Amino acid sequence: MIFFSERARADNSLRVVSELLPPFQVFNDAGQFSGRAVDMMEVILKEANMEESEIDVMPWARAYKTATKEKNVAIFSIAYSEKRKNLFHWIGPLYALERSSLIGLNHREDLAITSLDDAKRFRVCSELETYSYQQLQTLGFEQNKNLFSLNSLLNTFRTPDGSVARPALRISLLRNGKCDFVLGPWSTYAFDDSIGKDLKSFLYLGDPESPLVLNLAINPKSDPSVISALENAYNRLRKSGKLYDVCTQDDPKKLHVASCEAAAP
Repeated sequence: MIFFSERARADNSLRVVSELLPPFQVFNDAGQFSGRAVDMMEVILKEANMEESEIDVMPWARAYKTATKEKNVAIFSIAYSEKRKNLFHWIGPLYALERSSLIGLNHREDLAITSLDDAKRFRVCSELETYSYQQLQTLGFEQNKNLFSLNSLLNTFRTPDGSVARPALRISLLRNGKCDFVLGPWSTYAFDDSIGKDLKSFLYLGDPESPLVLNLAINPKSDPSVISALENAYNRLRKSGKLYDVCTQDDPKKLHVASCEAAAP
C-alpha cells in the first residue's frame, strides 16, 4: 500500500521513502504514486511478505535524511557513491538513467561552457543532497556561491503528447535569472515544443557510456530480520528474472530495456 503521510508503525515494520523521478516514479492521473520503479518495489515487498509497508513520497532531501536517520527505513531510487557507501546497506540496483546535465536556456550564448570549472562562474541550482549535488560539492562548488539548493515540488504536469514533465518552477527560475543552470537528467525534462525549444543541455556530467545506476537501499542499523527479508526477496526476484520482467513490461517500443538491464539476472 502507498501512503503520502507519516503514521505510527510497529518498531520492526519497514517503511519505504521515495521521490518523484520521471519517467520511472510519477503520479498517475488518479494521483497515485506509480511507474516502473514503483511496480518493482511493490513486487519486492510482496515477495518479502511486507506488502503492508508504507511508501512515503516526499522531496528528495527529506527522503534521504529520513533513510539515514531512522532504522527500518528503505529508500529508492538512490545512486551509490563513496560518500554514501557506509550510510546505507545496499540491497541492489533497480534501473539506470543517464547522468545529470547542466541545463539552461538555449538563447544564453554566455552559457556555452566546456568544463565544470567554467560552470563555477554561474549559478547552478539543484535539489539538495542529490547525487549530482554532492558530486559538484566534491569538485569545489560552494553552497550559496555557485551551487544553490532547490525545494523539490511533488507536482508534475502532463504535456499534450502524454509525457510527464518536471516541475515548471525550474523553467521559471531559469527565465527570471534566479538560476543560470538547473541540474538533472535530461530525460526527465519532457516538454512540448513550446517549452522544450527554450532548453538546452550545455554540459553532461560523466561518461555517456556509463549510466547512473539507481538502487534500493536501507538504513544499516535496521533490524537484521528486516534487512534479510528485503535482501533475500530482491535476490530471488532478480535471479529468476521477474524483477527485470516487471521493469520492462508494457513497453512495446522497448524504450526502457537499456535502463532495466541494471536489474537483469
